[in-house]
Amino acid sequence: MTISPDMKAAWEQLTKIAMSGSAEAVLSQRCPACGSSLRIIFTPGKRTALGIRCLSCFAARQLDGDFAAPPWVESLGLSIATTI
Repeated sequence: MTISPDMKAAWEQLTKIAMSGSAEAVLSQRCPACGSSLRIIFTPGKRTALGIRCLSCFAARQLDGDFAAPPWVESLGLSIATTI
């Protein structure tokens, strides 16, 4: 399935916010595909370290890597659902 440049840019922006945004910024994010809430999970020490999945349409993005916990993890925990 080919993703449009606009949709790709939207997911890139969402990923950037999920990796470095504040708790408030992350909680306000929506699915780029349908506008619904998201489940964002950070898994330290695992191959898939960050997962983002829409709770409605199930569009998703996963990042593999060994990187520090995003800033929001300290106050919100490892798994959150965004609010819209």
